[in-house]
Amino acid sequence: MTVALDVGAFRRDGWLVVTGALDGAQLDELDTAVARVQHWADYGGPGLHHFEQTDAGAVLARSEDFVDDDAVLHDFVCDGLVVEILTQLFGERPVLFKEKINYKQPGGGGFAPHQDATAYRFVDHHISCMVPLDPATPASGCLYVAPGYAAGRFPTDERGRIAEETAARLEWQPVPLEPGDLLFFDSYTPHYSDTNTTARPRRAAYLTYNAASLGDHRDRYYADKRAEFARAGDDFDGERVRISITDDFLGRPVTRTSRKPGR
Repeated sequence: MTVALDVGAFRRDGWLVVTGALDGAQLDELDTAVARVQHWADYGGPGLHHFEQTDAGAVLARSEDFVDDDAVLHDFVCDGLVVEILTQLFGERPVLFKEKINYKQPGGGGFAPHQDATAYRFVDHHISCMVPLDPATPASGCLYVAPGYAAGRFPTDERGRIAEETAARLEWQPVPLEPGDLLFFDSYTPHYSDTNTTARPRRAAYLTYNAASLGDHRDRYYADKRAEFARAGDDFDGERVRISITDDFLGRPVTRTSRKPGR
């Protein structure tokens, strides 16, 4: 399948939406595969999983490092439409840098304004693809993006977020998406999201790549992240929860009484 893209718009804005890129059969297959990953998180399967506290209790916030453990997800992430589109955007074939599923369950936290480049080590430039599995709306916590990616890194606070005074000057706009749409965005594109205030999850996969000519750093990235989290923990002594290299997640840490065995 060949997709005609407005590559110029991506290079101008730092993001690009491809509507209706996936059909119903593909979405059903992905939905079933994501349910398998979610099951792993609850029952000690493979992958790296992060939890957060909501008013309804502890819930799964993110899964990552799973692509080698599920054939459906591996084929979709590593050899399919997303790779074809990214080849046009990079101007060469991409290689996977990292993959994650954000579940953003009812009451699930959002992310403060940030640029992914702050957290992505080893390579200077990446492009991510958001694959929504549920409607992404302002109420469910869709992404907001702003111009300015071509300026490079913005000033940040001590937690790696875009400095408050800088974020306040940016012209933010929501990017609502339906299942089947794809959103591609540069690692320097400013973005944030809010809490999910609806009664259903807002699940989305985020697949991040770099140009193949810059090397394959995925194993190194996950080894580095696992080592850092093993040293520092993920709840900052109970003050907040951390699921990224930078501290931009706005969710609440899981209380001791609500932890499941094995977490």
